[in-house]
Amino acid sequence: MNKFSRTRALHQYYRDVFTKVIDLPDSDRLPAQAVAEILQFRNTDLDTMKPIIMATETGLSAEKEAALKAMMYALTLANNAFDVKNEGQRYTVPPEMAESITNYIVAALQSDNSVTNLVVAIQILFRINEIESALFLISNNLSTLSQQAAVLKILLLICLMEEDDNQLQIVIQHMTADSELIGEDPFTLLMIVCGIYKLGGCPDSYIDFTPLQSAHTELDTSRYQWLIPHSKNGKTTVLIACDKGYFLQHAKALVASVYETNGCELNVHLHIYNCDDGLEAQVHELAACFPGLALSLSHEEVKTTQGINVHYASRRFVFMSHALEVFAAPILLLDADCLVRNSWQATLTALGAQKLFLTNNESAPLWERVQGGFLYAEPDTISQRYLDIVARFIDHNLMRGNVVWFLDQVALSFAVDAMPAIEQMSIGRVDPSLVIDTRHHDQTFSWVVTTYKKGGGNWQQYKTALCEKYFPAH
Repeated sequence: MNKFSRTRALHQYYRDVFTKVIDLPDSDRLPAQAVAEILQFRNTDLDTMKPIIMATETGLSAEKEAALKAMMYALTLANNAFDVKNEGQRYTVPPEMAESITNYIVAALQSDNSVTNLVVAIQILFRINEIESALFLISNNLSTLSQQAAVLKILLLICLMEEDDNQLQIVIQHMTADSELIGEDPFTLLMIVCGIYKLGGCPDSYIDFTPLQSAHTELDTSRYQWLIPHSKNGKTTVLIACDKGYFLQHAKALVASVYETNGCELNVHLHIYNCDDGLEAQVHELAACFPGLALSLSHEEVKTTQGINVHYASRRFVFMSHALEVFAAPILLLDADCLVRNSWQATLTALGAQKLFLTNNESAPLWERVQGGFLYAEPDTISQRYLDIVARFIDHNLMRGNVVWFLDQVALSFAVDAMPAIEQMSIGRVDPSLVIDTRHHDQTFSWVVTTYKKGGGNWQQYKTALCEKYFPAH
């Protein structure tokens, strides 16, 4: 591994996962409110926090007290990097701040290089994207840190991102030999099963990868009830799948944005989970707001309450596999909280002539190489084969109770590898920022919310304007 460019490009969300929980037992010697502000509420105001901490007599030895206080200062500054602090937008810690954080860490370790302080130091450095420094501490203290789960999880993620298969295998073998290093942490389990599959294995627990290698099986399509038939006019259909809450909160505005930017050049199909009579009536009312728009509706009952959001996010791709056959025309799948900003035909012309387009995110982990918020497929052999693999993988795992966060994106990403090489080459890959833009540039096809899941700014202004124009009575 060198330069760690892929790890550096990783979204802050992933760095936060293993650095949110900080274990500093001696912090209970400091004022409880100050500790809570820094470790729980992620306070970034060092000018306020530092005098409080500095003035406290902890009763520890001089070395341990100095180390504890320096580490708390570093944590306060490092809180600036958290994803939530930047509302999901990419943020780079300024060099002078990174230097200050590093200096506090060095001072802490010079005073007390205990295992606890080493672990916290590595977590802080990883959080602020100082990858070399974090790995320097890990490599220089391997034996000391060999049973520290927080450090091993960070190392595992770096190995996956940098495609260091040799080190990846060593870390996975070490962690799977001691279940306490993994626990029930879903993110670690996700990394391990994806890593095992990448190394040539075929995990069948937590997530079952065997459907990627099995023969084609027919899906049960009797689960789908068609409430408003598809027009079958040959136009591209925007597929939106959601429950009642998301329909009312987001999907109506998405339909308005499709009509606003593309008129009647696109169809819209709503696939609604647990659609009742009242909601069906609202969809009919919605259709009346857009003269000439071919709007269709289907329903799927989802009885479970366990991991319901995973079901909602994943089942839409199972339905899409079936819908591509039924519609016999192109389908463009979008997230319900997306807003279309430009002409799809112009966007498609710019993308190229491929009949299947997936996003391609080089800075994402294995399971998110293909994002779930955008997928375009025309009814041909390659598109249908890809969607059938995705649908089979998802359906099999949901039926087995593997209701795992990121299941849909695991299916989308690894299904590509299950296809013949010649077919993989014919799949169009597109930078997500061109079609589902979190920064909300005018020229992009659509705008989406960030990991923060709150729109704000241009996204909210556009949504408000659409609702005022098309739904003035609501």
